[in-house]
Amino acid sequence: MSIKVKICGLTRRCDAECATDCGADYLGVVLYDKSPRFVAPERLKDIFGGLPIPVVGVFVDPDLEYLKRVLFSGVVDIIQLHGHESAEFAREAAKLAPVWKAAYEFDFPAECLVCDALRGGSGEVGNHALAAQIAKVRRVMLAGGITPENAVEFAKEVAPYGIDLASGVESAPGIKDHAKIEKLFNRLVNGGLK
Repeated sequence: MSIKVKICGLTRRCDAECATDCGADYLGVVLYDKSPRFVAPERLKDIFGGLPIPVVGVFVDPDLEYLKRVLFSGVVDIIQLHGHESAEFAREAAKLAPVWKAAYEFDFPAECLVCDALRGGSGEVGNHALAAQIAKVRRVMLAGGITPENAVEFAKEVAPYGIDLASGVESAPGIKDHAKIEKLFNRLVNGGLK
C-alpha cells in the first residue's frame, strides 16, 4: 500500500521545497483570506513556481471569478473546496480544473473527497469510521489532526488514497517544521506506506 501525501498550508518557498524533496505528492496552499495560512494569489509563483508536483488551492465559498483569477496564474492545478459549496458549483468549477471537496458525502461530484475535521486546519481529528467507509468506494484524502506520530496508524485504520497535513508538521500556522516533515516521511517509509 503506497499512500499519497499532501503538505498543506504552505506559505514559504523553503517549506514547499522541503516537502517536495521529502517526497510529497501534492503541495497545498490556502487561498482563503480569513485563514492564518492565507497566501495572496500574486505570491503563488514565488512560492511554487517551477516545482515538479501538483499544487492544490484550498478555497472557502469562492466565486467562479476568484477561481479563474487564481488559476490564471498557472500555478494551481487542483481546486479544493472547503466551504459550503453546492454540487452545482463544484460541477462548474470542474470545468476549470479538477475538484476536490471537503465532505463526507458519498455522491458529491468531485475527483477526491477530503475527510477532515469540522474546522479545517484546526488540528482536530475527523470521523475516521465514516472516512473508512467512503474510502472503500471513493478516493479519499484523510485530513485532521494527522502528525508524524499518528500518520501510519491513521492511514492503516482508514486506508485512504492519501493523507493531508498542515498543523501536524508546523512550528506555527503556515511555518513548516522541516524536521517534522522529514520524520513524517521516514515513518511512512518504515511503516510500508511509501
